[in-house]
Amino acid sequence: MESNPYEKTRGDGVPSSITLNGEAESAACHAETTEGEAELCRHIDARGHRCRMLVMTPEQTLCPHHAQRENRRISEAAEELLASGTDFGDAAAVNRFLGALIRQVTLKRIPRRDAVTLAYICQLLLNSLGAINREESLRLEEARVRESAAAKRPPRIIWDIPGPPYEPPDPLEAALAKRQSKEEIRPGLK
Repeated sequence: MESNPYEKTRGDGVPSSITLNGEAESAACHAETTEGEAELCRHIDARGHRCRMLVMTPEQTLCPHHAQRENRRISEAAEELLASGTDFGDAAAVNRFLGALIRQVTLKRIPRRDAVTLAYICQLLLNSLGAINREESLRLEEARVRESAAAKRPPRIIWDIPGPPYEPPDPLEAALAKRQSKEEIRPGLK
């Protein structure tokens, strides 16, 4: 179905028995025009022509035909995005999703505002991957400790505990310390 150019024409209609002054008449015409346009589809095609079909309810902005096309376009874009991977357990899957998102935005299948929201969610996912990895490594370490306790192996002793740093003694200080120790042994012989 193709849109036709939208052009509203004014007909003569039935003459009214009530005559309005200029301001009241223009306000009545404006209200009539806006009310009539609100009931029409808001789709504008590539040539700049507006669809002339009516919307189903006043809250909707598109006719049933264009609403169905829009829903189909959105579902195809969503399927392509989710085909890149739905398991966001690693950074590679999130990056594949972001690549598909960029493709959809450049093809104008996804609105920019939705793309920004999805990119922010991906950023949150990437930030949480570090915490998930730490929890996983902690869980594996606890499982290893439980297995070790279950096997009742003797504890592993590490003998290479570092001691204080070695500093060679100063020869002068060693000689003075030796002399003082001799004097302590023989206090009366001088």
